[in-house]
Amino acid sequence: HLHGMFFELDNGAGAFRPRKHTVSVKPAERLTLLVTADEPGRWAFHCHLLYHMHMGMFRVVEVA
Repeated sequence: HLHGMFFELDNGAGAFRPRKHTVSVKPAERLTLLVTADEPGRWAFHCHLLYHMHMGMFRVVEVA
């Protein structure tokens, strides 16, 4: 989950890339996201599972 801005999910469907701020990612799955970092500030980027957040799946994205 990315706070403060949306990203586009590159899903292989050409020009159709849905705008999201949350996606579900399965174990060992890889996704490609396109982010336009146009909202200045410090934003949380994290997993919604509290155990995962505690184990390091929480980061701060800083946009200057």
